[in-house]
Amino acid sequence: MLDLKSVAGSGKTGARSRIGLALAGGGPLGIIYEIGVLLALEEAIEGVSFNDLHAYVGVSAGAANAAVLANGFSPAKMCRIFVLSKSTAFPINPEHFLTPAFRLYARGFGRLPRLFWSAVWEHARSPGDTGLLGAFSRLALALPSGVWDNNRINRFLTELFSSRGRTNDFRKLKRQLFIVVTKLDTAEIIKFGAPGQDHVPIAKAVQASTAVPGLFPPVAIGGEYYVDGGLMKTVHASTALDAGADLLFCINPIVSFNANLVNPAQKKNLHALVEGGFPVVMSQAFRTIIHSRMTVGISNYAAAYPNKDVIVFEPDSGDSNMFFANVFSFANRVKVCEHAYQTTRADLYARRNELGRILQRHGVTLRTDILADRSRHFDSHLQVSPAEIKLAKLRNGVTNDLSDALDQLEEWLQSRPSAIVQPAEEHPPVTRMDCGRSLPG
Repeated sequence: MLDLKSVAGSGKTGARSRIGLALAGGGPLGIIYEIGVLLALEEAIEGVSFNDLHAYVGVSAGAANAAVLANGFSPAKMCRIFVLSKSTAFPINPEHFLTPAFRLYARGFGRLPRLFWSAVWEHARSPGDTGLLGAFSRLALALPSGVWDNNRINRFLTELFSSRGRTNDFRKLKRQLFIVVTKLDTAEIIKFGAPGQDHVPIAKAVQASTAVPGLFPPVAIGGEYYVDGGLMKTVHASTALDAGADLLFCINPIVSFNANLVNPAQKKNLHALVEGGFPVVMSQAFRTIIHSRMTVGISNYAAAYPNKDVIVFEPDSGDSNMFFANVFSFANRVKVCEHAYQTTRADLYARRNELGRILQRHGVTLRTDILADRSRHFDSHLQVSPAEIKLAKLRNGVTNDLSDALDQLEEWLQSRPSAIVQPAEEHPPVTRMDCGRSLPG
């Protein structure tokens, strides 16, 4: 769903505006969804480079994408790494995100004997005070502070940002990057990357912002502990607006679900949410809280930030494909990316007239010819020629990441029938999904 928060009479006359990007959370699935949206926006909006924006803001899973974009990785390169697993320089697998926190388990297990006998003594000393269950409730102290180990996230991003032309230092970035976290002991919002908070390594900041309480352990930085940046606000779009962005693109993968809006073609597979048990009920509750909070915040921006435009991209409330997809699953990466790509294209085309006027005020245009091409899929423009690689190298300078060129050249060679190379394993086939909308054609 495309939501436009436009201020009439913004005063823009086509001059190039300062453009920002704010990315919300949503787990590994959210990372993939945002990449699909970015791929659609990159090819359909002319005059915008998503590697050269005025400001980037990332919260939770969105922090990873924002940091990678601000470091010069294009949406196409991100797709090759995170969706298709085709990057030879930066191979990725689900273990980067879903490795159990074995050390925390072992530490908790080691505390059990002492906690057990302490509970026995407490109950024997005052059996009528707290009762048996109350006395043994202290065994919960042995539970780990997170299910999965997030150190792998830090290590992977550190390696990613250590490649040629990248940096793990906020202060060395050419663009403004803000990674939002929550200080555990005080519930304060901290924006790593802001003045006075830019000394923390970018990868470490992302690790903290993605530390969903209960799922990932809090991250220690400078003697303090930090967790998910989305606890207080969903997208923190105001951070980019405060940093000077005139036009802000927001991507939010998490919305509440409305079964009454489901496409009739998908209705046969839909049951009452209560039949999904605890996980589905909690998912709906979590999504409702997150999305309603964002909706209220965005609705206030017209008054709080006059002469600025905010465009929000998110799934429809009746999008059962996104609601029932496993938030932490990597098995359906291609399917989710294609779904996000196609629904975004459909949204852009459906509101092309209104959106076109808004974009024109900021010196950018909407490519309706691209949107009208029904043959396109998310990976349609990922293959590049050696000439395009050379042009990109000249444009970006000698500090550009050499692995980008090598990866792209390898893919181009593999795509040529006469190329003398060993055939590489193909990426999973793209699933052509019914997105619940029809593109022109």
